[in-house]
Formats: sequence, structure tokens, C-alpha cells
Amino acid sequence: MVISITSLKGGVGKSTISQNLAACFAHAGYKVCIVDVDTNQSAIRWSGLRSEEYPGIPVVGMPDGIELSKNVKHLAKDYEIVLIDGTPSLNKVTSKIILLADVLLIPILPSGLDIWATEQFLERYQDAVNEKESAIPAYFILNQFQPQTNLAKEVREVLEDTSIAVFKTALGNRTAYREAVIKGIGVIEYKDPKAKNEMVALYNELITYMELVNA
Repeated sequence: MVISITSLKGGVGKSTISQNLAACFAHAGYKVCIVDVDTNQSAIRWSGLRSEEYPGIPVVGMPDGIELSKNVKHLAKDYEIVLIDGTPSLNKVTSKIILLADVLLIPILPSGLDIWATEQFLERYQDAVNEKESAIPAYFILNQFQPQTNLAKEVREVLEDTSIAVFKTALGNRTAYREAVIKGIGVIEYKDPKAKNEMVALYNELITYMELVNA
């Protein structure tokens, strides 16, 4: 299964979510890899820091997106889960990333700027659905979420009025995510139980959606 994680805005947590979900899949016994299409290549750096005491998660760098479709299809034959860490742009690579997805995840921060960027993304997503001529299951993931704020509540309400579903599980603005990444690990392998429980809940919700896709 190919899981694409992308948006049209940088700094929303695409790489963090890709790496942490990959760690969850690996610990659950899945054969998983990451395709790093982000120009920062942060998933590659994360992989290089990862100790051999943890489950292995190969990362393939493809920042230019050349032959992305062909390479992802080859990887999908060898790996049960291929996570595409997408790039924030309006170019053709973003369309490829959406079209390749069996499940599309769209991280978003609770801010007005992210909502505006999302409007453009929804247009690109709909173009991809029309081109594929079939549904592309897609879900928003709220990141750095503070549920007690009015803005966070308003952003969730706006997203729930779109054609794309919103994960019930949101990720908090936790130092653990930033600390874990520089150690080459996921938060499920780190010392913060709140971050770990949060990511496990997100993973479990994703598994439920994946089962619906496969049904």
C-alpha cells in the first residue's frame, strides 16, 4: 500500500508524520520504506541517525521526482507499506504524489494561512481524482493542535465542511517530536508517554482507514 503524505505548505509536519508512522509500521511487523521527495531530504538524514537496535526503515531519496511513479510501483512490490514524504509545491510532482496514493494524508496546522493553502490543495486533489477517474481516499491530520483554543476549533470545523475527512486523532505541539527526530527514532521509541500514546492512536486510526480501502 502506498501512503502519500503531502500538502502545498511547508512546515506542517509531513516528514515528522512520515517518520513516526514508519516507526509504528515497522514495530507492528510491516516491511516499510519511505520515499523522500522533499527537497530538504530530512527523512534521509533521519534514517542515517537511526540506530541498528531499532527496526530498519530504508529511505529512498527522490527530490527531483524523476521517474517517481515507476520507482514507487517497483518499491510497492517489495514493501508492504511505502510512505511518500511529499514536497510542498504546486508542480507536477505533487500531482504524481497524489495520484500514486492508495491513501492520502494531508497534515495541516491550525492557522489561517494553512486554510488558504488548503483551498489550493483541494483544487489540485480534485484534478487528480478527475485524472485518475476513481476515488483517492484522503484525510486531514491536525498537527501542533491545541484543542482548547478557539482557532483550533474553528479550523477543525472548516475542514469538516470540505470533501476530505479529518482524523479524530490530532497531534499536539510537543518537544518530543523535535527531540526524537534528531535521534533517528519515532516517538513510540522515545521517553514521552503522551507523544507515544498520541502517535499510536493516530496509527490505529490510519489502520482502520486502510482496512476500509482494502474492503
